[in-house]
Amino acid sequence: NDLFNDIDNPHDVNLIILFNACAQLKTKEALDLVKKTSKQIPKSFYSNPRLLTSLLDAFMKCGDVAHAESLFYTSKQKVLPMYGAMMKGYVDNNLPEKAIDLFNEIENPDAVNMIILFNACAQLETKEALDLVKKTSKQIPKSFYSNPHLLTSLLDA
Repeated sequence: NDLFNDIDNPHDVNLIILFNACAQLKTKEALDLVKKTSKQIPKSFYSNPRLLTSLLDAFMKCGDVAHAESLFYTSKQKVLPMYGAMMKGYVDNNLPEKAIDLFNEIENPDAVNMIILFNACAQLETKEALDLVKKTSKQIPKSFYSNPHLLTSLLDA
């Protein structure tokens, strides 16, 4: 935190590192720093998908789902890692239904998105969730089956 405050014009990489550190801390102070910093960064930085993903992740891990949602839904260019950060955040904040709803908005989900979907379904433990797991597992590209994390999350669901 102190080192970051000593930097006059942080490059977006520094911001990503800051947001990642705050996400790991998961404290109110970390969230306050994320909010303060996100208000001060130039608008042009918001076109960097890596920066946005780390900011979404920080908001979610610090428990500020509302700020993450606001940022996500106002973002013009959404990339798969942004969806993943939001879905994981929903699962971690005990909002598995929202993770499933968001998954359904993704045109071509990757293995990470599917893993998080299966985690959300496992958290719900309902017949509907199990049916969704079955339906989705039939649509998984063959190449994804070499991913042990995907297979494990599928078994857990």
